[in-house]
Amino acid sequence: MKRRGLIVGVLVLVVAIALAFAIKAASADGAELLFNSGGWAIVLAPFVGVFAASMTRRVDPRVEGDKVLRHDGAAILEHWTHGLGTAALLVTGISLGFLFVPRLIVGFKTTALVMNLHFAAVIFFLFGTFYWAANTMLATRRFKEHLPTKNAIPYTVRHYGLLLGFKKYTMPPEEKYFESERMAFILAVVATGLVVVTGFVKVAAHAWDIPGAIVRTATVTHDVSTILMLAFFLAHIFFAAVLPMSWPVLRSMFTGHVTLEHAKAEHAGWLADIRKTDPETPVSAVKGA
Repeated sequence: MKRRGLIVGVLVLVVAIALAFAIKAASADGAELLFNSGGWAIVLAPFVGVFAASMTRRVDPRVEGDKVLRHDGAAILEHWTHGLGTAALLVTGISLGFLFVPRLIVGFKTTALVMNLHFAAVIFFLFGTFYWAANTMLATRRFKEHLPTKNAIPYTVRHYGLLLGFKKYTMPPEEKYFESERMAFILAVVATGLVVVTGFVKVAAHAWDIPGAIVRTATVTHDVSTILMLAFFLAHIFFAAVLPMSWPVLRSMFTGHVTLEHAKAEHAGWLADIRKTDPETPVSAVKGA
């Protein structure tokens, strides 16, 4: 808990420093654009994420009394750095205008400020994304548990059918992630990948003479990817934070734990998997005795 508090404190401090730096740069004479002077930081952020992952000791899910560890500290860190970075990118990016959306801000210094805030968001986004990617490569089973199975579509229909009150549907013991979440994960990965690749092209254009056709193509692709990311983000907020049924899992993104009763009721298949990998887990914790 102390370590988690330290991580949160460091993140808050970094966010405060980034905001202060972005504001100061935009307020200077000539309103400095960090995309012009700080491209090195964007290149460095992925390497910092990968290095941090190599230094991270992961903790597998396990039953701890009347609670189940669902997310270790690394999962919480990668979720919030990527998530908050994404939110800031969407807000600042939409404000700057894209595709058919007009620019929502006016004035050179205001534009410079929003561009600098977008820059700061890129740093957090890239750190969180590459921290997650490196952690996943070091333990591929964490990636596999996100992937849809052959039952993705029928199980998703049955899952939401039950939520809507259709009694004819039944569900097998659910794993850690629902099939609907696994299908949404594919959209998130595709949108993130396109945003990262096209974003690097757009940043590189600030330092090198890149052919206009490439920059225009990257810009359009970046904007379309933003729409995909926005769709996923809004759906994620609704299903993961707004619906009361999701609040126990949302709470675990802060505490790391869900209650044992919640795990038994909603993720019995996952509890059974924990039993297989952690022999010390009481049989009663899985069977609900």
